[in-house]
Amino acid sequence: MGTTWRRTLVRLLIGTGATVAFLVLFLREVDLSEAWKTMSSLPYWTLLACLGLIAANVFFMTLRWKYLLAGAGYRVEKGKLFSTIAVGRGANNLLPARGGDLLRIESLRERNVPVFVSAGTLFAERLLDGVVLSVWIVLGALLIGEGGPVLLTGIALCAGTALGVFLVRFATQDPERAERFVFRLTKFLPARWHTRVARAAAYFVDGLGAFRGRRRVFLIFATSVAMWLADVAMYIVVGRAYDIEIGVGGFFLLEGIGNLALAVPATAAGIGTFDYLTLIAAKGIDVPTDKATAYVLTMHALTVIPITVLGAALVRPAFPRLFRRQETIEELG
Repeated sequence: MGTTWRRTLVRLLIGTGATVAFLVLFLREVDLSEAWKTMSSLPYWTLLACLGLIAANVFFMTLRWKYLLAGAGYRVEKGKLFSTIAVGRGANNLLPARGGDLLRIESLRERNVPVFVSAGTLFAERLLDGVVLSVWIVLGALLIGEGGPVLLTGIALCAGTALGVFLVRFATQDPERAERFVFRLTKFLPARWHTRVARAAAYFVDGLGAFRGRRRVFLIFATSVAMWLADVAMYIVVGRAYDIEIGVGGFFLLEGIGNLALAVPATAAGIGTFDYLTLIAAKGIDVPTDKATAYVLTMHALTVIPITVLGAALVRPAFPRLFRRQETIEELG
């Protein structure tokens, strides 16, 4: 118990330190009063269009999770998955270390999906997101003629995620072999832990089952692309509203960098990391600082606030059994 508490404390301290460091760097670069003036002129139609694109993003993410779970042999209705995703993503904006993912896993336990099967599907999501976002960075850099560190970083990320997909597909083609490998790797553990780890590994590989069939591989990649294209469209809509002329490639680049910054597990809502890294990327492709600041803050708000509000509204559908138990306890009391 003490060790767990210390690890949690260390993670929180590291996350807080990262947030403060990046936030200080961001604030040193910007004029918030000027940015607010620019943001207040944003037309209402832009916000409505962005809300629609956010809904499309969550819809495609729901379809992808349904395909991932089906590949593992579990059928969960889309309404349940939509609610669970909204709650999990909203909680990730409030909790450090992607704590909302734990809520998604707990929510699926109510549908009798084993914990490590859910964990396997969430790992697959992270891998798929990494593939698409790294491709976005390379594509954006090539379209606007941006070479150097940005392009090289995108290529390195593409190579890393491609290797990850290859290893996952290899493991799922022969799950028994993967399980035997884990079994041998953990044989030095005490017997009861050895058995638990081996069982968890088997469930985890099951959660990656969608990578076995070509049709499901196509579906999970297609929904991943559609999901992030909706996000790119939102970046373009806001950019056009601010008269930012960087070409479509520039928006692919900013979207890839911004969402990879949001994926950093140390900070809640990507505070600091998203703002500073996206600002530097925007300035690097010749977006004026005043427009870049307003743009980054607007995109961060749109990425965080609507899904957090939606998640709060859908807590009950995501955890129906929990609320039924609570109501039963209140009635008995």
